[in-house]
Amino acid sequence: MIRKTFMGILVSGLLILGLAEMASAQGRGQGFRPCPYTPYACPVTGACVPGTITGKVKQVLTESLGEGMHPGMAVLVESQEQGEVHVHLGPVWFLERQEFELAPGDEVSIQGQCQKSKGKFKMVASILTKGDSSLFLRDSQGTPYWEAWRKR
Repeated sequence: MIRKTFMGILVSGLLILGLAEMASAQGRGQGFRPCPYTPYACPVTGACVPGTITGKVKQVLTESLGEGMHPGMAVLVESQEQGEVHVHLGPVWFLERQEFELAPGDEVSIQGQCQKSKGKFKMVASILTKGDSSLFLRDSQGTPYWEAWRKR
């Protein structure tokens, strides 16, 4: 009788320890991890104006906007109205999860904030439309959808 009780306590203890270890493990899921991201900083400085461009994707780029920031994705769009426009989309980790593809030659329409600097147009995209699909990147105030906190 004492032997069965001892074995029951031992097995229960090992089971509890095993469950506690599994609960604290950080696998590939959405477990806790400290946030490595810095707050978003708009890469277009100066006076930005809302605008829309249409054209063909000339090149898809990976860029880093600042030290310590995760790599971002940008495209060069050849527009008949503005010529070549550098369009910043967002961080690569966010865009990879959106299940969309951009390739040179794709016809796109992009809404966002524009600025002309040194004779070249730059844009931060809010909505990218390709065919009958739209990719929403930022709200009307320019706040990225990948940032969880929103101002009221």
